[in-house]
Amino acid sequence: MRWFVVLIFCTVSFAFITQKNNGNGSKLTSPPGTVLIKPGLYMDAYEISVANWKDFAEGWLLAHENDTATYQSMLPDSLVWVSYKQHSEEFIETYYRGNSYNNYPIVGISYEQAQAFCNWRTERVNELLAHMPNAPFRSVTYRLPTEAEWEMAASGKLDSIKFPYGYPGIYTAHKGDSVKNFNCRYPDDDSLHVGQRDIMSVNSFIPNQYGVFNMIGNVGEMIAEKGVAKGGHYDLPIAYCTIKERMSYKSPNRWLGFRCVCEVETAAPFKGKNAKPKKGKSVKGFEQANQEKQ
Repeated sequence: MRWFVVLIFCTVSFAFITQKNNGNGSKLTSPPGTVLIKPGLYMDAYEISVANWKDFAEGWLLAHENDTATYQSMLPDSLVWVSYKQHSEEFIETYYRGNSYNNYPIVGISYEQAQAFCNWRTERVNELLAHMPNAPFRSVTYRLPTEAEWEMAASGKLDSIKFPYGYPGIYTAHKGDSVKNFNCRYPDDDSLHVGQRDIMSVNSFIPNQYGVFNMIGNVGEMIAEKGVAKGGHYDLPIAYCTIKERMSYKSPNRWLGFRCVCEVETAAPFKGKNAKPKKGKSVKGFEQANQEKQ
C-alpha cells in the first residue's frame, strides 16, 4: 500500500472570505469556501488552514485594525508541538511563523479562538454580500458545526452505520493499487513509526460525495459542544477515526483544528442599494469595522 494525495491547485487563502464566483466565472452559488450539505446549510470544503488564520490575525487584526492586543490573544500556541518527537523544534519555529505550512490545518488554538474566527468571518462575508445585489442570499452565519451537522457532512451521503468512514472503504483502487483514503494510522503501517504520523495539507486525499476533504483523519475537528472533537487524527489508529467516534480535549493541541458550517439566515437578495447585512456576534476586544468604500 502507498499514500495517495490529491492536490487541488487553487488558492485556499482569501477564497474563504472574498471569492465572488465559483472559479469558472459564474455567479456566487454558495457562501465563500463552502459546499452544500442541505438546503440552507453549507460546510467548509477544507479544514481551516494556517493561511486562513493569518488572514484573520495578521491580515485583519494587525494590519487592518492595528489591534495588537486582540492579535496577540489570537496567536496559536506553538508549544503544542513539543510532543511531536521527530520534528518538534522545526514545527515550533516554522509551522505558523514560516510559509511552508500555510496550506496545512491551523492547530494550537482554543475553542474560544475558533469561535472568534467564526464571528469575524461572518462579519466579513456579510459585508461582501452587502455589495453583491444579485447574491442568492444576503445574510449568513459561520459557526462551529453541531455534532449532527458534522456527522451528516462526514457521511458523504452514505449510511454512517454501514459505511462508518463516509466512503465505500478505507482504500481506493488506483492504477492497479489500493491507496489509503485517510491520514491516520492503518493496520499495515510500519510498526517503527507508530506514534509518529505526519500532518498533511488541507487539500490532501479524495473528497467525499459532498465535496469535503479530510473529515476523517488529518486533524480532529472541534464542534459546537466545547471539549468534543470529531474525525480522529493523523496519529490515531483508523479504528478510532469513525464518524461516530468522539474525542475529548481541554486545551489547544497539535492534532486539533476545525472547520466551519455556514447557515443561510436570509435567502432573498437585497432590495435596494442601502440594505444592510445582519451584524455578526462580536467577541470581546473585536468590534465590527465600518464597511470599506467600494
